[in-house]
Amino acid sequence: MEGRHSHNDNKIWRRISDGDRDALANIYNAYSKDLYKYGFGFTKDEDLIQDVIHDVFVHIWNLRKTITIQKSIKFYLFTSFRREIIKTVNEQYKRESLDDYHAKFLWEESFEELLHKHQIISESGVKINEALENLPLRQKEAIYLRVLEDLDYEDISELMGVQVPSVYNLIFKGIRTLRNTLDLRKVAISFLIFLFAL
Repeated sequence: MEGRHSHNDNKIWRRISDGDRDALANIYNAYSKDLYKYGFGFTKDEDLIQDVIHDVFVHIWNLRKTITIQKSIKFYLFTSFRREIIKTVNEQYKRESLDDYHAKFLWEESFEELLHKHQIISESGVKINEALENLPLRQKEAIYLRVLEDLDYEDISELMGVQVPSVYNLIFKGIRTLRNTLDLRKVAISFLIFLFAL
């Protein structure tokens, strides 16, 4: 495996492969809330999100002897969850495209917290949701995965099925749109360095 947590992930995955239910419970406790929040980018159906998370972990347990973690446990979970929730939402909402449905339910609350945290917006009367609604779907998802989930550009590229330069482009354009739309206070340099650093 690669990445910052590769050694720890190797140890945890060996325990899971050996049938250690506590190790599986540990990764569930570590990542289920993040997966749940990510799921709201695709649907507001809480039961559906929970069902997909459950199915992902059941799948991991049932195939623990044959699954190979190429990068990190987190990346594997997000990849599996994204694939399954898109499939499930597509099955339940056949009358409209996933992009149309997905665009209705994005991560406005998470972004609002993010923007306030980094003092990118003023405290008064900013129409955050309106600004976010103007961002294309894939820009929002790329920013969410980079900033809130701390995935690197290569992982986001693989997760979303786009080239790395496209991920840079999605994030750059999204941040530029937010800066131009919102009543800015001042953009923290450290935030921008973090956002675009490899």
